[in-house]
Amino acid sequence: MGTQIFEIVEDGTTQELTTDGAIKDILLTTKCYVLVADEYRKVYLWKGIESNVRSKFIGAKRSQDIRGQVGLMYAVIPLDEGEEEPDFLKLIGGKTEGGIAQEIKFEAAPASVSTPSVHPLRDKDPFGIPKPAEGMNIAGSKDRLSQNTGPLYTGKESFSSLIQEETHINFDEIMRKLEEIKIPDGFERELIIIGDHAYSVVEKVQNFLGKKQVTKEISKVGAIPEGVFFAEDYSPRVLSENGKILAIEFLKRIGGPMDAKVEYKSKKEILKDQIKTQLEYK
Repeated sequence: MGTQIFEIVEDGTTQELTTDGAIKDILLTTKCYVLVADEYRKVYLWKGIESNVRSKFIGAKRSQDIRGQVGLMYAVIPLDEGEEEPDFLKLIGGKTEGGIAQEIKFEAAPASVSTPSVHPLRDKDPFGIPKPAEGMNIAGSKDRLSQNTGPLYTGKESFSSLIQEETHINFDEIMRKLEEIKIPDGFERELIIIGDHAYSVVEKVQNFLGKKQVTKEISKVGAIPEGVFFAEDYSPRVLSENGKILAIEFLKRIGGPMDAKVEYKSKKEILKDQIKTQLEYK
């Protein structure tokens, strides 16, 4: 009996990996992997703590596909880095670096760079209460065409009518409005929900005369697996107009005042520090 390792690739495919050493040494914290463990009759979906939402979506689908190949007697077990079960840690040879607690030291916030204003919302506080701007009706505006009235849910039939599309969704128009609104410093857009479709930001690398060019494009997420997904470490932001939600985008922190330099410490050392701090305050 052995173990197969499949890396989840951004284009929706999988790539089988091999190693002569411990499996944990080839698991990257920015990736998702599917591991088939014949010994435990389990298909593990391991999600690195820095892996993106798109990889997690694809991994959930591919883990079910792989289970269909090896047999229904195998159970699919999703695991987040740092929260692995004992059998899995034994399988990969111990914890990865992402599963070790770290000491936090704050550093000074980088100087902000001012950008020219091209939209009435761009210079406003992205986390503040939105106010109506010229040319747009933000949620809360008195002149919006429709109002939220309740109760919205009075039974199965009433809910079915609510989820039907009332108008055609103009993807390009919604994307234009999202691009005109400032993204908070230290964040980047990673996932967008428009209507009943999900779109992710994908980096594409092209070679031109020996030089690599990296571009970011909006790509529609293919088959979204069934289930409930928690957008951990992401900040959701809602765009609404005329009393309707146009889009929900998920922003991921990539830098800024909350950045920290870290030093690795064992759980035993962290516990000693906590006990020492409590004794000092008594």
